[in-house]
Amino acid sequence: MSVDLKENKDNAIDFYRMAYDESPREAVDKYVGDEYIQHNPLVGNGK
Repeated sequence: MSVDLKENKDNAIDFYRMAYDESPREAVDKYVGDEYIQHNPLVGNGK
């Protein structure tokens, strides 16, 4: 498996910009996978 660090960094930056400055729901739809495990015990798993 090849890891493209620049692509990962760009995706992370794009996600945070979209999530905090524009549309959180669109950011989740675009960047979060089908199975998301929430690490906060007070919040359920999934999108």
